Amino acid sequence: MLIHNIVNTFFCSCTYVLTVDDSSWLIDCGDVEPILSVIKGKNLIGVLLTHAHFDHIYGLNKLLKLFPNTLVYTNECGKETLLDVRKNMSLYHETPFVFEFPEDIRIVNDGDEIELSDGLKAKVMATPGHHPSCLTYIINDAIFTGDSYIPGTKVVTNLPKGNRKLAQESLDKIMQLAKECTVYSGHHVE
Repeated sequence: MLIHNIVNTFFCSCTYVLTVDDSSWLIDCGDVEPILSVIKGKNLIGVLLTHAHFDHIYGLNKLLKLFPNTLVYTNECGKETLLDVRKNMSLYHETPFVFEFPEDIRIVNDGDEIELSDGLKAKVMATPGHHPSCLTYIINDAIFTGDSYIPGTKVVTNLPKGNRKLAQESLDKIMQLAKECTVYSGHHVE
């Protein structure tokens, strides 16, 4: 599996393109043009959402128009948040966002595994605190933490539905994994 990091224009959020054999998967979805240049015509199978805040989802509608067979993985709260401009906080931005393809959402929960290719799976770990939709994905020795852990940055819990206690519990779980894995967080850090 090859991992390519795209730093998006909006809040320096990160999209990760995972190349697996002749297919691609994404972790979150911001700017679409750089994604297209990385996947270069490969089949895009799915998008694993670390959470459903606007800066991690704003490219989804454009992307699914280009790749209509692509599935989006999130938890139940993530689905609700994708479909509501207030909950995903896009109401307060220039381009409010409502996900146009709810039939392409697949609900995943803590402990589930998503098959990326033969023998390669993404394990789902619920990591609420920043938001109830927060999920961390473990793939081999890589962990994709979204905003549940950004090295050198305190987890933001003062947004709607944030929870400091849950954030600390999630961070403790992530830090245990980080001892043996490479962390790929939801925002670019210098």
